[in-house]
Amino acid sequence: MPHAPGSATQSITSGGLSRTYILHVPSGYDGLKQTPLVLSFHGYSLNASFFAPYANFDAVADAQGFIVVTPDAVGAPSVWNSRAASGGTEDVTFVKDLLAKLNGEFCIDPDRIYAAGFSNGGGMALRVACDLPQQIAAIGVVGATYVNCREQVPLVAFHGISDPIVPFDGGDLPPERGGPFPSVRRSVSEWARTLGCDGLPLITRPSSEVEVSTFQRCPSGVTDVLLYAVIGGGHTWPGSEALPEYIVGMTTQQVDASAVMWDFFAAHPHGQ
Repeated sequence: MPHAPGSATQSITSGGLSRTYILHVPSGYDGLKQTPLVLSFHGYSLNASFFAPYANFDAVADAQGFIVVTPDAVGAPSVWNSRAASGGTEDVTFVKDLLAKLNGEFCIDPDRIYAAGFSNGGGMALRVACDLPQQIAAIGVVGATYVNCREQVPLVAFHGISDPIVPFDGGDLPPERGGPFPSVRRSVSEWARTLGCDGLPLITRPSSEVEVSTFQRCPSGVTDVLLYAVIGGGHTWPGSEALPEYIVGMTTQQVDASAVMWDFFAAHPHGQ
């Protein structure tokens, strides 16, 4: 029998720790057809129960037919070891163990496994792409702290130019939240160059609050790296329910990060 559709909290033991995650199976999953998987990593001090409805990949998953897994970080406050610090939580091992478990339970398409994340969780998505490039086909990040790694994995990024938590122009954060980091434009440009694209993008303005940087002449001939800069935007997930503006800044409704990420993922299976 195929797995029942809907959301449920699951657990797995990894690295001697009991780790939890929210699993969302789309309606129509029959267990026979290879199905894409999106891993969705929450931000610093958050958890899966908040982040799953906030990013709302579930609605996109039900419409497009992919599985969503929203894992929980550990710690108080919760934090992903996105920089692979020695002595920190073995989060990459957790992801490897989680993927092995999911592959045993579901008919997962090995060429369409993707990672998405917000803030520190965006850093975790980048880390997973660097450490598991043969498994992760593409990544999408929002308000991320960029880790010190580069890999030839397609990337779509979103960042508020007025982000008060993770500054668009870079800066210093406490080590648990990412430490020093360069500007978003520089980080995404370096990622594009690693893929073999031009480092200087074509910049367009599709709406009053959204500026899109498209990196040109990628070897595959398709759009492999995109940066959505939200003009006046804060430390928020574009298209989501607005959080208190006095804490995190403005949330644009002119682009839906989850929907755009899925379109990007769908265009980037492994090897294409």
